[in-house]
Amino acid sequence: MASRLILHIGLQKSGTTYLQELIASGAEELAEAGIVYPVSPAGKRRRRTENHEWASYGLLGPEYPWVSEQRATAEKGAWKALERQVARTKGTVLLSAEALSVIRAPGIRTLLDRLGVGDVEVVVTARSLSRSLPSLWQQHVRNGRRLGFERYIDMLGQQRRLPKARIEEDVDLHLWRAFAIGRLSRRWAREVGGSRVRVVTSPGRPPELLWTRFAAAIGVPGLTFRSSDTNDAARPVHTGLTAPEAVVLTSLNSALATAGWPSDQARRLRDAILTDGFQPRAERGPRITIPVRWRSCVAEWSSEDVADLLDSGVTVVGDVADLRSEPEREDVDPPTVEEVGAAGAAALLAVGNGKAMGS
Repeated sequence: MASRLILHIGLQKSGTTYLQELIASGAEELAEAGIVYPVSPAGKRRRRTENHEWASYGLLGPEYPWVSEQRATAEKGAWKALERQVARTKGTVLLSAEALSVIRAPGIRTLLDRLGVGDVEVVVTARSLSRSLPSLWQQHVRNGRRLGFERYIDMLGQQRRLPKARIEEDVDLHLWRAFAIGRLSRRWAREVGGSRVRVVTSPGRPPELLWTRFAAAIGVPGLTFRSSDTNDAARPVHTGLTAPEAVVLTSLNSALATAGWPSDQARRLRDAILTDGFQPRAERGPRITIPVRWRSCVAEWSSEDVADLLDSGVTVVGDVADLRSEPEREDVDPPTVEEVGAAGAAALLAVGNGKAMGS
């Protein structure tokens, strides 16, 4: 049985995938430093990024509103395999699953009880709401949602104003269970102790600084990976949408829904547009930023959460300023008609080229 367990619980959009790619590629070197990161046997990997989220579905499926009962049942074997790996390991085990940031207190206790390790540490990676919310919304768009950014933030504002007890209890109110960083830290601190929770601030760039902070948080300060292949594998892997591209894709999602396209066909179309249409463009237009009328409100939410975090008794690794939302940093011009038109043309060309090639 492992004598020490480190749980990296996200957050989503905080550099988690970058860290998981780096850790999985350098798992042997990390093991030499005394930390085991369980990975799938060669030839049995089901996803590009090795992490433990899908396995957690097999134990905690009801905690995740996006996980069906059928999917949770299908992942029970993966969870049992992970349990066995933890039980067989001597020393320290590191598990990483950003979905764990949304689970409620009973789910946390279930997880800890099943893993059965007495010495548990929790590491949270986080960044400012002004950087997280645009990334979260564009992920919704990439997944086929039709809600515009202003309406999306309005929905989040309504949820945030609900009683805290309801947010803690209602499985569907998972976003603020995770992204209200002070409350997240307190929830886990109540189960493992405040001294065992560390919040690592994500600087954005350079990404290597995030690894430096994370390595310190898990107890291997200064660890670097020898292999250039390992470092290359962990280059930032998400290529986000720009503002004009998001306008095009949101409109497309609405049109696809109205036309009744099957979800799998719509997903393939979006993937082709993203990969072959948007990403190769040299000039992709301005980034997505918080809408003007919401900037002061998001900054206020951020200030509340940071103050709560600093009062929670957990350890912050990095610069607290990375967690603050400053409205003046959001001063980016909205996309022009020409930029939206160029993005639309790129999407159309990607679809046309795909048909011409028979795909």
